Amino acid sequence: MSWRVQIRISADRRCGVVALLALAALAAALISGLLWGRQEAVAASPPARRAAPARTQGYYLTTSAGHTGMTALSACTDGYHMASLWEILDPSNLQYNASLGAVRADSGSGPPTGLAGWVRTGSPGESVWTAGLANCHAWTGGSGAGTLARLPGDWVAGAEDVHVWEVGTRACTSSARVWCVEDITYTAYLPLALRSPP
Repeated sequence: MSWRVQIRISADRRCGVVALLALAALAAALISGLLWGRQEAVAASPPARRAAPARTQGYYLTTSAGHTGMTALSACTDGYHMASLWEILDPSNLQYNASLGAVRADSGSGPPTGLAGWVRTGSPGESVWTAGLANCHAWTGGSGAGTLARLPGDWVAGAEDVHVWEVGTRACTSSARVWCVEDITYTAYLPLALRSPP
């Protein structure tokens, strides 16, 4: 915020030097009072708070690889659900939960590479053997195939083009890990209306 103070003093020959000095002293006192009050207001204002970072949605790959296509929907812990590939497509916008999920020696705080897990496709209930369509009859049947996804471990095979996901299929009766993503919860705060007693 910037301040601009403009004081105009007019005098003619009839005004004495004493009156002119008195007006100048009054103007100086007014300006210093304004500046002093501004400094006190700045000093009294609370320090600026940094905004808390927005919480990032979590995801993980189950540590157990013992989930068939028919049991994949129940593999995730409370607060998480079996992920659609579209929910975890861009891992840079998510936070890997290493305390719940599988890790590798060089995972750090990120997901492991080369480990595949069942992933939802967004397709109708199918039993075909095509990645993206295969989903063990929407993860309720034991026949046909389901889609798995993994993060690539070999970054040179594709002419050093690091793609995000590699996908494939596996028989629904096979066991695999499962990709899980955190449930999104919304909190709405409504204004509190108080009514005075009559």
